[in-house]
Amino acid sequence: MNRLSNSTSPYLLQHAHNPVDWFPWGEEALAKSRAEDKPIFLSIGYAACHWCHVMAHESFEDEQTAAYMNEHFISIKVDREERPDIDGIYMQAVVAMTGSGGWPMSVFLAPDLKPFYAGTYFPPVRRYNMPSFMEVLTGLANAWQNDRSQIEEVGGKIISHLQYQNQPKAGGLPTREHFDAIAKAMTESYDWGYGGWGSAPKFPQAMALEFLLQHAALTKQPEHHKLIAHCLQAMSRGGMYDVVGGGFSRYSTDNFWRVPHFEK
Repeated sequence: MNRLSNSTSPYLLQHAHNPVDWFPWGEEALAKSRAEDKPIFLSIGYAACHWCHVMAHESFEDEQTAAYMNEHFISIKVDREERPDIDGIYMQAVVAMTGSGGWPMSVFLAPDLKPFYAGTYFPPVRRYNMPSFMEVLTGLANAWQNDRSQIEEVGGKIISHLQYQNQPKAGGLPTREHFDAIAKAMTESYDWGYGGWGSAPKFPQAMALEFLLQHAALTKQPEHHKLIAHCLQAMSRGGMYDVVGGGFSRYSTDNFWRVPHFEK
């Protein structure tokens, strides 16, 4: 059992028996990182996250991987449903560094909490055009020992980028023309063959549909309703919709909305 065994979070308790010496987020872990001059491996997820469980089974339950993590890093596990504030801060860093985000979120921090490397799921061996998790660990541990200036430079650039992104921008609030342009772009990129936007995996774009509903009401453009109905019918005809309990799965793994990802 590690330090997560006394947690009230179901997600953290799922990792209480890992050989990784996990810490919950708190001063004990942060002080240990500073005292031992070790970088932090911050892993963020939630109890219903499929790929969080996959990475836990492949890497965090592996004795060799855990031993390397315990020797070279201070490992912190965070439940995003318990600490959305931490999740929000470091998700911005992941998106800034990789162009996309998701969970499990894997962020490497200096003891001053500046991120210098980030990603989501890492496999145990090279696949999906990604390095293995052990390759990431060994590469970063080596860089921490032998190329600290490069790490500090990256961390500084990321913080500067996030500060700039979060500054209020000049120009005021979006105008009617902005909303019209957004609606036009959304309708032009809609997939009339299978419904939704983009290719597999297909996500239910609830906010997009809500925006088009509101835009239709404000602009008296009922043609949006045809798109919305088409999308909802495509989703409800496939395996995404739970005909027993109601509701939709988080996404479909194929273009046809047939094969759901089992997480509502």
